Amino acid sequence: MNGKEMQGMNGVLTLELRHLDGSLMEQRRVPNLITIAGKQLVAGLLMGRVTSLPTKWAIAVGTGTQTPNPKDTTGFTKVDEAPDTAPKVEVITLSDGSSFVRATVTATLQPLTQATVQPLTEAGILIRQGGDTAVLFNWVRFEEVNRGPNMVMTMTWEISF
Repeated sequence: MNGKEMQGMNGVLTLELRHLDGSLMEQRRVPNLITIAGKQLVAGLLMGRVTSLPTKWAIAVGTGTQTPNPKDTTGFTKVDEAPDTAPKVEVITLSDGSSFVRATVTATLQPLTQATVQPLTEAGILIRQGGDTAVLFNWVRFEEVNRGPNMVMTMTWEISF
């Protein structure tokens, strides 16, 4: 019997835009790429080569127009971020008996305080290991979302292994 695994690391971002009363305005699901820096962090954790464990998780949003590149994270144009203080890890078992591990990071951006619109086009998970330096774990571009004072944006990122 062949014991080879076929699944790699995959990420999907769910964006939910809600009115201030909590009703859903729009929902989108967008697949993304895992950056080389993100993969290096996971490999370093696995091999015990990371000197400090991740301590803070956040989802950042940006206004960039560059196509995400797994090797280059400098094109990400961050304008805001929201923390997730309790990221989850769970084992999902499918009806055929197979299973996978899913890590979930959820963050909520509060409404803008000015009567302006902020056009957002990208998002990524930021992982901090102690200080302020962050690893851009993954990166996605999406059709423009105009964040304003009349909405709350909740982002849920599911990473499957």
